[in-house]
Amino acid sequence: MAVKVLVVEDEEDFHRLWKEEVGNNVEILSAYSIQDAIALFNSNPDISMIVMDACVPGNQQNTAPLVKWLREKFKGPLIATSSVPCFRVELLKAGCSHESQKRHVPKKVLELLESGIVSGH
Repeated sequence: MAVKVLVVEDEEDFHRLWKEEVGNNVEILSAYSIQDAIALFNSNPDISMIVMDACVPGNQQNTAPLVKWLREKFKGPLIATSSVPCFRVELLKAGCSHESQKRHVPKKVLELLESGIVSGH
């Protein structure tokens, strides 16, 4: 059975690319908005990891409140991603446990899965 990873990212190309790179053992749940993320999180109690873009949608950091809300309910890895380093820092302060540049997200997801640091919420 595939491990479920919730990806909160407004750019469809990243979802497609990351799905290809992580392989068949990982099921990507694609959220393109904060509302999508909340709905998918609530309807999938077996999520093992979350990847969080800082700006969903747009170019303004707006997901820190979502990270704080998720962290109250989810104890697994929560990866901050953004092409803007200071946005990743803000998400780490909000409760993300890891960070990654966008191009390295699949590698970080696989690295965390291999390390055995996964759980549900």
